[in-house]
Amino acid sequence: MNLAAAICAFTVFSNPNLARITSADIDFADLPITAPAGWKTEKQDKAIILTPGDVAAGKFYAVMITPTEGKAGSLDSLLDSAKAMAAETGTFKAAMEPKQSKSDGGWDYKFLLGTIEVGGRSLISQLMAVKKGDEGGVVIVLSESVETMTQYADTFAGMIRAMGVTASAAAPAPASSGVVDLQYSVPPGWTKSDINGYPLLVKEKNEQWTKFRVSLLIFPTETLGADLRTQFLGYWNDFVTPNYTTKIAPVPLLVRLKSGQACAFDGEWSVIAKDGSTATVALYMIAHGGKVVPVMGIYTGTDWMMNNDAENEIANFLDTARIPSASSAKVKLFSRASLAGDWSESGTEYATYVTRSGAYAGNATISTASYLTLGGDGSYKRTLMAVGAAGNIRERDEGVWSVDDDELVLSKGGRYSLLGYGNDPKIGRFMVIGNYSNQKSRLKFTNPRGILQAMWMKAK
Repeated sequence: MNLAAAICAFTVFSNPNLARITSADIDFADLPITAPAGWKTEKQDKAIILTPGDVAAGKFYAVMITPTEGKAGSLDSLLDSAKAMAAETGTFKAAMEPKQSKSDGGWDYKFLLGTIEVGGRSLISQLMAVKKGDEGGVVIVLSESVETMTQYADTFAGMIRAMGVTASAAAPAPASSGVVDLQYSVPPGWTKSDINGYPLLVKEKNEQWTKFRVSLLIFPTETLGADLRTQFLGYWNDFVTPNYTTKIAPVPLLVRLKSGQACAFDGEWSVIAKDGSTATVALYMIAHGGKVVPVMGIYTGTDWMMNNDAENEIANFLDTARIPSASSAKVKLFSRASLAGDWSESGTEYATYVTRSGAYAGNATISTASYLTLGGDGSYKRTLMAVGAAGNIRERDEGVWSVDDDELVLSKGGRYSLLGYGNDPKIGRFMVIGNYSNQKSRLKFTNPRGILQAMWMKAK
């Protein structure tokens, strides 16, 4: 298939010559890639083209799936076929070395990220070879920008991860019908009870000068969907929104727990409950091996926040909990495509120097700014600036960047803890990283948005 025709189809889906079909209509050696709900499916020659139904005007994102005819070759030969298809239209430039992995359904795949230059325009692309036994094919993803590619990166990753997973294998585990099977230890000093069969762990004091209550409500294990972030937002809307008036747009933030499992989480300080009371509310989603367990935290009173006891106890609970029905597969936290872009953050601290007696001794105000460009080709440029009464500082470095599980690796700038990323309707894309290089850090589970814990960088 000529890729130029596919590009035309991506941008002009009103073409009456393209027959609208569903995955059930595909009758040739199709690849087991299922379009998410709300996506469009088009057939052209022997390829299937999938597009999201919510692509903004002037943008495009499309997935072209082309199965092989007859016996499939090696992954490398299939990837060469994808490169040849790209070359029919323009010049493909790879931004990384090929990476190989396997879907939950046993399909091997190898992929490249890069760009295709077409008529002076650079399209963001991903070329992928997929194979299982004698079956195989090519998957090509195209978008007009890094931002649009990033918007659908998690959904696409979920589609590939689910390749070959049968309906029975993808069905929720028996525990999702209402049984909680999470393995955990009750923190010392906490008590356990049940609410409608769901475990409730509580630590509280009601003394004359000390009054607080911290609690964790554990929900049943469920199947991990195609998109970790979307599933987290669904739980937030189910558990938090109906009971509390919140102001934040949940991210979620992400962390690799000490157990190797992943945790998506977010929380808000001092929200208003339906009865008018005030509480701090957090939602945690432990994820591993195709399974997830939501846990809701509710913290009331003031004295619990005066030391780190609650934070340490809740962190230890999350770090040591296990999902017994999960496979050994780790949940991927971050991808290169989701982090590429131009990022910046800035701030000012107003302060003065004083003598022992409290007399004014000088201006200590300082303004800082960071600018970080993470290129789709794997290169980066970074500028750090500080302006204050004592003088100005400007540092610059550049090199290559990569993602190592939960760390952003800059070849000349060190390793930064990756803590989250998102795309808010009001402020746009943002990325959360540690304050300091070569120093592992994570956000507080009881107050993840507290000040000075991390750098929240905004994209252009």
